[in-house]
Amino acid sequence: MRQEDEPTCTAASEFLQSAGDLVHVRGQRWRVVDVRAYGQCQLIALTGVGPGNRGLARRVLTPFDTVATIDRETPLQFVSRPRWRRVCRALLADDAPAVGLRTARSARITLLPHQLEPALAVVGGRGSRVLLADDVGLGKTIQAGLIIAELRARGMAERVLIVTPPGLRDQWAAELSARFDIAASIVDVRELRRRTAILPVGVNPWSTVPIAIASVDYVKRPDVLRSVVSCRWDVLVIDEAHAAAGDSDRRAAAGALAARAAWVLLLTATPHNGDVHAFDALCDTGAHADPLLVFRRTRGDVKLGVGRRVHQLHVRPSAAELRMHALLDAFTRAVRVERRSADVWLPLAVLHKRALSSARSLEQSVERRLAALGRASGGHVHQLDLPLTDPGGEFDAGDDAPGWATSLTLADQSREEHLLGALAAAAHIAARQETKVSAIIRLLRRVTEPIVIFTEYRDTLIDLHQRLARPVLVLHGGLTRQERAAALDAFVNGRRRILLATDAAGEGLNLHRRCRLVINLELPWNPMRLEQRIGRVDRIGQQRTVHVFHLIARETNETRVLDQLTARVARAQQDISTANPLENDDRAIAKLVIAGPDDGSGAARLPSGRTAERSGTDRIALCLTDDAQAEAARLVAARRLSGAADDRMLGLLEGAGAWIVTASLRRTRLRLRGRVIAILRVEHENGQGRTSHSMLVPLAVTAPRLLRRPGRSEVVRILRSMTRQLQAAAATAAGGAGGGIVTAARALAGVRLRREEAIARARRDGPRSELQPGLFDRRAERAARIVEAASNDASADQNERLADCAGATAITIRTPRLLLILLP
Repeated sequence: MRQEDEPTCTAASEFLQSAGDLVHVRGQRWRVVDVRAYGQCQLIALTGVGPGNRGLARRVLTPFDTVATIDRETPLQFVSRPRWRRVCRALLADDAPAVGLRTARSARITLLPHQLEPALAVVGGRGSRVLLADDVGLGKTIQAGLIIAELRARGMAERVLIVTPPGLRDQWAAELSARFDIAASIVDVRELRRRTAILPVGVNPWSTVPIAIASVDYVKRPDVLRSVVSCRWDVLVIDEAHAAAGDSDRRAAAGALAARAAWVLLLTATPHNGDVHAFDALCDTGAHADPLLVFRRTRGDVKLGVGRRVHQLHVRPSAAELRMHALLDAFTRAVRVERRSADVWLPLAVLHKRALSSARSLEQSVERRLAALGRASGGHVHQLDLPLTDPGGEFDAGDDAPGWATSLTLADQSREEHLLGALAAAAHIAARQETKVSAIIRLLRRVTEPIVIFTEYRDTLIDLHQRLARPVLVLHGGLTRQERAAALDAFVNGRRRILLATDAAGEGLNLHRRCRLVINLELPWNPMRLEQRIGRVDRIGQQRTVHVFHLIARETNETRVLDQLTARVARAQQDISTANPLENDDRAIAKLVIAGPDDGSGAARLPSGRTAERSGTDRIALCLTDDAQAEAARLVAARRLSGAADDRMLGLLEGAGAWIVTASLRRTRLRLRGRVIAILRVEHENGQGRTSHSMLVPLAVTAPRLLRRPGRSEVVRILRSMTRQLQAAAATAAGGAGGGIVTAARALAGVRLRREEAIARARRDGPRSELQPGLFDRRAERAARIVEAASNDASADQNERLADCAGATAITIRTPRLLLILLP
């Protein structure tokens, strides 16, 4: 290197780094990617541009690491034409418009326009709360991952929390890593115990996980929730959000977390099942008088899917099964005579659902009730199993056998024992040879393809497993994370072809690459749950027609279930923003299925549902089809223009300065007409020194001195004398064309700022706990001081975030950087 090209270094104490700077750290050259200021420290994200660290990513903390800025003129060097062309293609492919997506090109996803719409809405500053309510199988996980990747690329999100059902944690981690190169940590009891053991006393282990995935049932525990809420989360993702919309601990946990997150993403394929209050609660999650952006697309809307064929297998029950259903109807009539309250319909519905699931499951429910009656009358004492403890939120109790509701008790205990005893005996006899199980066995003999069989209850699944007497895999809510992963791996990789799953364990599974056949042992009474089952195989990427087999018991209430499912599915096609698209509640459906229509017409109809005051949250149903299609076309062209090998060349350019090449083709030289083509990068940075956007500016300038074809050293000298002129022209061009860039950057930063201000107001105006001093000790006072200190820390962090957001709205242009030169 010649003396004039030697870099000079400025000590970190004399110069504050900003994105784009070339620096010298630990004996190597790096390019500054991002800078975060924390009091007297700077957290600096770097990418290697030296020969020994090219492409590596590192973070250092000043002043503990010495970071020296390399202050020099842009070095210029001649390179080979193939290398110049490859870098030029990579630069053009990487250049995105103001509201374009920066990470989608390199993400390992199929560029489907509907999956780009939510990310375009978020980066365009349209809102900070999003409801992704697409049909099952349309890629909500990919859409959420793309939003996370885009916010991270813009320096708007560092800390992300994904709250999901227990069985989907590994799937989320795998999707983020494989598709977006985002490393996420699954946080459970073991992981927190490991982190706590190596951290200083008093450090919240959740604060050390930048991207965390946790079970909703683990997070909702009061002792865990306190630690999670006390951390700052830039993005909160709640998967299967409908499960957190009811009156439950899940809802309270989701609301507490969402109320303090800058961006909230709610994912559910079943946003509205007819309960207006639950739907309003879902839409209000994390609301601070800000709108909810709603994306609801069906397969028909996006024109995806290979088709689906549904087969109804009407099974004739045996005499023993019909007797069991008749005795259940007798018990139902006895309960209805004594109890006129509408609250009795749901407990009765549970018994009928158990009977339609399997005789064995009904038998077990009735036997548990008889055992309880025996204890109450001083008879035989039956020791019930203790409930399974789950301190880590590892399991899902949604498929457990339900308890016996007190509303089903009869005043005459001896009569109740008589009715239930006869019912239990009939169920025991019916369970010996169940006609649905026989139908499944016949179907399995005819079908040699992989198949998944769904049922609602775990005990039904276990009984079916034993009766099939063949190699099968099981998935239910009582499995550990490792057991679930092993079962899925065995099925997906072809070591077993039959999978038995409950609704609780099957939620969110991607089985479409292995399987296209689904058997429903019984019909769930909620059409959304039925669609969830089928959606495990009917997803984007399914190459064959999906076949679904519904087993329906003739001459039973299941025929009424089928009628009501048909009616409810038709109503569910309405827009979810309407008052009550299903026009019913669960008690009404239970009454209709069990008792039948009461208008004398013989027709099954849905009674009109409840009316409720609508939520005050604004819901904006967005349709960005045109923008998404244009962006998808741009990204497809960019992928064709440049591949991964070309992109890796950008690292060489980052550390080398500007590359020069002479046009080789005669027609190219004629088109240049003696002009020099220069390509410069102009970066827009915000008030925090972070790059909010970068754009390429091509310039064509006349250089008469270069027409004499001087030697390379003279060319470098002439071009170096033109550098400032080129930078000034590029800055002017960027200023004229950068209005949209500044507007978009300020819109995104403004959404974040308004959200943070609302969070700060809510914290400031929220209820404060009163101190009750102890009479004999000061434990309450010490606890109050700890809470106050934590509150002060949170307030200080909130103030820093507000200042950071305010600074992000100030957009300026950095000195343009010369990248490529094409000589005539």
